[in-house]
Amino acid sequence: MSTKKIVSFATALLFLMPFFAQNNCLLFDMSGREPVFQSGEKITYTLSYTVMCVWTNVGEVAFLTTQKTRTPGGPYYHIEANGRTFSFFDKIFRVRDYFETRIDAATFQPFYMHRNIHEGGYRLQSTGHYNWNNNTIRTSTQRLDRQSKQRDTVLPLTPCSFDIVSLFYYYRNCDFSQMRENTTYTVDLIIDDQAYAISYRLHGREQQRVRGRGTFNTLKFSASVVEGEVFSGKEQIFFWVTDDENRIPVYMEVPIRVGSLRARINTWENLKFPLDSKTS
Repeated sequence: MSTKKIVSFATALLFLMPFFAQNNCLLFDMSGREPVFQSGEKITYTLSYTVMCVWTNVGEVAFLTTQKTRTPGGPYYHIEANGRTFSFFDKIFRVRDYFETRIDAATFQPFYMHRNIHEGGYRLQSTGHYNWNNNTIRTSTQRLDRQSKQRDTVLPLTPCSFDIVSLFYYYRNCDFSQMRENTTYTVDLIIDDQAYAISYRLHGREQQRVRGRGTFNTLKFSASVVEGEVFSGKEQIFFWVTDDENRIPVYMEVPIRVGSLRARINTWENLKFPLDSKTS
């Protein structure tokens, strides 16, 4: 398993941690709801990979939230995520992945997404512009390392359509008490010029210890994955979200075709609420 695949797939999984989909879409009334995050919030995660019970830290992902204003349109949240390999693994296979989304501050609906992938010699750039008036998204995707022609696509949107980052932040603002335990819910995930249906479910409350960061009261979720080079399609991702007003993921684990991936919270800054879920 190359370092490229470990970091790029673990980065994507972190964005998906709290909320994946099948055919039961769960939406929430966001009118008048105050966001659980604020401008200046920054959260980082350490990514680890194991084969034969030996765990190695290979990289990290950092999320940053900034509130801005557009004219016309009003205030929105600009959310960025940067995934990278640590310096030692840069010598083997350097990864620098960048994701961003822009979310309307009133509706929590995304109106723009972008990702720039740089993994060894592989380069890809993708953007998407949401149009909620006609329920479509216009995407543009291009392989930069091959200087290939840009692919322009128009995809239909459903109320449960999100890109990777906006999915994460939308569900952080949802009322988890409205979710029924062990019930399968759905989300349509847009990646580049395709949409995927992914399922997730809430298992209940559980204490989770995170190495070097203590123990947290959490809500445990599981999610399906899309079959591909890294996943067989039979795996279940498990992730733990703080059982407090911040609702941030603190830990994730998933088996893959070769070995396992883990992501654990490392640092947090400028959270809007006290981290009351941390018990030690």
